[in-house]
Amino acid sequence: MPRSLFAKVWDEHVVEELAGGNALIFVDLVVAHEITTPPGAIAIEKQFDDRLYAPERIVAMIDHVAPAKDAATALQAHVVRTWAKRQGIRFHDIGDNGICHVLVPERGYVAPGMTVACGDSHTCTLGAFGAFALGIGTTAQAGAMLAGCLVLQRPKVMNVELAGTLAPDATAKDLVLTVIKTIGFKGGTGYVLEFTGSAVRALSMEQRMTLCNMAIEAGATSGIVAADATTAAFLAATPGNPTGWKALQADPGAHYDAHVVIDASAVRPVISWGINPGENAPIDGVVPLDAPAESLSYMGLEPGQPMTSIAIDQAFIGSCTNSRIGDLRLAAEVLRGRKVRVPTIITPGSQLVRRQAEREGLHDIFQDAGALWTHSSCGPCLGMSMGVLAAGTRCVSSSNRNFPGRMGDGGRVHLAAPAVVAASAVLGRLAAPAEIVALEAVPA
Repeated sequence: MPRSLFAKVWDEHVVEELAGGNALIFVDLVVAHEITTPPGAIAIEKQFDDRLYAPERIVAMIDHVAPAKDAATALQAHVVRTWAKRQGIRFHDIGDNGICHVLVPERGYVAPGMTVACGDSHTCTLGAFGAFALGIGTTAQAGAMLAGCLVLQRPKVMNVELAGTLAPDATAKDLVLTVIKTIGFKGGTGYVLEFTGSAVRALSMEQRMTLCNMAIEAGATSGIVAADATTAAFLAATPGNPTGWKALQADPGAHYDAHVVIDASAVRPVISWGINPGENAPIDGVVPLDAPAESLSYMGLEPGQPMTSIAIDQAFIGSCTNSRIGDLRLAAEVLRGRKVRVPTIITPGSQLVRRQAEREGLHDIFQDAGALWTHSSCGPCLGMSMGVLAAGTRCVSSSNRNFPGRMGDGGRVHLAAPAVVAASAVLGRLAAPAEIVALEAVPA
């Protein structure tokens, strides 16, 4: 039977077929950070004489709260720091760190055909490189570090074909929000989303990472994109410059358990209005008339309300979804020569991204606009630090989740692409960059 890309990666990593459709899968790389790794590292030290299957197959970093915000997070960082040094694990400490899903590819630690596991749900980001990358729990991560394998149920595969060409004002963020709305929040549960089509092939690696990053927001196990010349060029420019990998491709007529086709040329800038990423609408649209009462109540909105009438209290550009140099450049185009009307936090995805942005002068554009330019951290995205929302306050964010309480207890989050976040910060309400241009063209 002709096989999908995912099937080929899976089959190459099966150590043993198990009962009930499970399999013992070899893990090429474990990514560790200070939030989910300490319990497993401590358990291995106490119960298994501190033995790891292959320390060279692990990379660790401080990323979620960087630097620590209190004694508890300082302890988490200390545990990972001392563990990594003791085991000889590649480790990226404060100053040389980054959000794990940004740092791992930029350093060349991931390559096509690999399996990657991390105690973080957005590990699916790395599927952009033709890898099977999945988030796992703390106990499973400890098992992978101890034994080099995971026991997994083989997921089904959904071919998400993105046909056509994205419009100039649309981005990968708009594309993936459209995918989630199309297949439904949790519509990808039990599947790996294998993204194909002309629109996918035209995306940069940064954009492919954004696309795969939010596969989990549709409930999927992961997302994956076939490696090609774009992938090879990206990896060749990384410090790791991985070689010897195979550019696996789906066979012609490959079997898929489901197939969805989306016309990418019809995608326009969108923004979420509700309490999950699938509840979104075009930026020039309205809150749906049939919107669930629960979502409307939490978000403080009315059916039929124009999206551009929604005032905001804060703006955030960052997270593992949209914090790479290309994202920051798009935001800077909007903010150049303008001022923000609400507190605006801009967080680069890694210290390497920050340094590149500063070489290009983007930090001056941000700060001249009145935005706060920070170091790399996951903190604002999940309401841990550096921008936590007060109850009832509204933030437009380039991150990936808008669940109730995500950025702070009672906080309201609208998901959008970086340029839309920047435009909204300038106008103090939800807006697209094109609206700013149109307003500035009107004689005073």
